Amino acid sequence: MKIVIVVTEPSGDFLGFQLMKEIKKKKKNIAIHGLGGELMQSCGLKSWIDIKEFSTIGVFEVLIRIFKFMKMLNLVEKKIMDLKPDLVITIDSPSFSYRLIKRIQKLRESGSRFIHYVAPTVWAWKKYRAKIFSHLYDELFTLFNFEPRYFKKYGLKTTFVGHEIFFEKIKTKKKKKIILFLPGSRKTEIVRNLNLLNKTIKYTKKEFKDFKICILSFKPYLKLINLILNDNEINIITDFKKKQQVLNDSFLAVASSGSVTLELCKFKTPTIVVYDTHIITRLIIKLFVKVKYASIMNIMFNKEIIPEFLFEKFKFINLTKQINKLIKFKKERKIQEYYMNKFSKLMLNRGIKPSKIIVDKIL
Repeated sequence: MKIVIVVTEPSGDFLGFQLMKEIKKKKKNIAIHGLGGELMQSCGLKSWIDIKEFSTIGVFEVLIRIFKFMKMLNLVEKKIMDLKPDLVITIDSPSFSYRLIKRIQKLRESGSRFIHYVAPTVWAWKKYRAKIFSHLYDELFTLFNFEPRYFKKYGLKTTFVGHEIFFEKIKTKKKKKIILFLPGSRKTEIVRNLNLLNKTIKYTKKEFKDFKICILSFKPYLKLINLILNDNEINIITDFKKKQQVLNDSFLAVASSGSVTLELCKFKTPTIVVYDTHIITRLIIKLFVKVKYASIMNIMFNKEIIPEFLFEKFKFINLTKQINKLIKFKKERKIQEYYMNKFSKLMLNRGIKPSKIIVDKIL
């Protein structure tokens, strides 16, 4: 049996890694090909493309790199068509994923099946994608319990599985005096967010002298971060093995909106969410996005539990005021911790690992 797994970003790499481990546990002689990051490669995948090449986010940012995007799409399509796999699994990255699956529909004639893991956020914007995905895929697995209904109405077999990170057996610890900054997982995010955070980082270093200031990122961006910060005293963590520990230990995190907020939630680490993007992308988001919040926990509870400073609200004065609140007032921290605990229980989905649910259904 031949399987192709396609992942284009670090959050998907983690899910793909868990999926690969489960597949190999069930059937040892399966050949797995495709795209993946360091984690999937550590499980034996030889990635067709370095996924750092996909380090772009936002409508405008993708448009100005459209030729590179199309070249990668063409390459992956050719690889899959030549391989003729039994199963193609795309994880997250909806814009790339559905375009790829649309191009390889002919493989159905030889019995190939198409699975997608992590639903496109049709409940936030681009609602029409639910119909497109339902026509292109055989099955969909979602992270959140409210998502299946958007796809089932178009006849797509859809299952809520929860998120793998909530199944990792790590005990939450007493918090240490660490303020953690997470500027994002893509180069464009890091450059924009870190330039806006730089003044705040300097402020926290000066104002909270008994706290250690840390930046959590990825090895390929270490030089870039050093160049922006120009401060040797700030601890930049790029070792994946230390990631869980620092997320768990931190007293407070200031994080770019994204999947890392789920991990912070798991560790009950009080968090502030920030985000900015190109002005054109910003205008498109404001026009078409239908939800009030960026963080999934805020969306699920329909209230701003985690403070969000997005776009024009992403300012030094707003951030420093909120940092002071969450460091100095226990009540502010306890509110977040209560809802984080509640959210974590919802994500456990009867205690069965998502990768196990998926593999049992598809193999």
